[in-house]
Amino acid sequence: MGESGGESRVTIMKLLACGINHETADLTVLEKLSFTKDYLASSLRALLQDTRTEEAVILSTCHRTEFYCINGDAKSTINWLYHYKKLPEESLKSHWYVYQQEQALRHLLRLASGLDSKILGEPQIFGQIKKAYTLAHSLGGVGSHFNRLFQYIFSVSKQVRGATDITVHPVSLAFAAVTCAKQIFAHLPDTKVLLVGAGETISLVAKHLFSQGVRHFWIANRTPQSAEKLGKTIAGQTICLNAIPYFLHQADILMAATASDFPLIKKSMLEQALKKRKRRPLFMVDLGMPRDIESSANELEDVYLYTLDDLHRLIEKNQLCRKAAALKAESMIEEKVQHYLEKMKIKAAAPILCAYRQQAEQFRDAEVKKALALLRKGHTQEEVIQQLAYRLTNKLTHTPSVALNEAIKLNKKEEWTTLWNVFDE
Repeated sequence: MGESGGESRVTIMKLLACGINHETADLTVLEKLSFTKDYLASSLRALLQDTRTEEAVILSTCHRTEFYCINGDAKSTINWLYHYKKLPEESLKSHWYVYQQEQALRHLLRLASGLDSKILGEPQIFGQIKKAYTLAHSLGGVGSHFNRLFQYIFSVSKQVRGATDITVHPVSLAFAAVTCAKQIFAHLPDTKVLLVGAGETISLVAKHLFSQGVRHFWIANRTPQSAEKLGKTIAGQTICLNAIPYFLHQADILMAATASDFPLIKKSMLEQALKKRKRRPLFMVDLGMPRDIESSANELEDVYLYTLDDLHRLIEKNQLCRKAAALKAESMIEEKVQHYLEKMKIKAAAPILCAYRQQAEQFRDAEVKKALALLRKGHTQEEVIQQLAYRLTNKLTHTPSVALNEAIKLNKKEEWTTLWNVFDE
């Protein structure tokens, strides 16, 4: 395309993803590199300013700290973090992973789809990535490249989760317990729940139940302060352990996880409660070790008792289901990676194709002008058409011919084969 063609080169964005996660570093290292919510905005501004990267997003969770950059440099980004966090340079070198271009795109798609999480298929990471993107967008860290890329990532992630069962089967104790409850009760928000204990496990169960619409909780715990703290988060009523028999018949669901050395829920206690319940089912999950509910309670009619062993068997089965779903998800993601890369190549080539078309139109207009002038001078139509076709053909084929000769001379087989296929059409 002559001199103007040298100015229009195919340029593709340089995508970078680098970071540290639960697989490459332990908690003490991750804590040093994490960014709190209030601290994240100023950190992102500093990253953009100090590294001169065009676009940037910082993802910081309890399991990872990652940086995504457009036309950024991995070494500059990592060195910036050392300086910003006041850490010795190269001190964490062995913990870092760096992905460029296709690998970076694949990593982001796998992460958003739950394939690179500590718990396979967990959905929280999708929301965390979305929040990181939204913050970066509000601070001017997102331009046209990341806007297009992240919208694609969000779309593909939803497709993957919708087309596979990767998030369907619960693989945490708390979530598995709640899933079992949903199988017993058609409408979970109508149930009343008695929680025995107020530790981490019961707190997770309570949060899952609350997210499902349950609003009626009693919390029985040896330490009232812990029960009250949990009660504030779920609007639950605190009761003492001795009061359990007086509330048991009102509860539809009982979840227990304490550090007691003996069962707190006796079979006899349940027998009395069931008489008042008039055959309404009572669903119980014993998450304690040792047990909080007498095992003989399972002999009672209208009682559905799940133990840790029951839940672990369910989780093991569900993990196998998620792994099978992950294979399908990986295949989908690979297809989407190639699709996006092709789109980017086409988009990057658009300026050069546009310039070539404009130059061809200029050649055409110039030759038509010359042809009309020759006709006015009395040249025959046949002569004018032949000259027009000859000159236009020479001009249009000059640049591709030079490129083909150069490719053959330098033995660039892929390039000259492509050009030859164009001519062969």
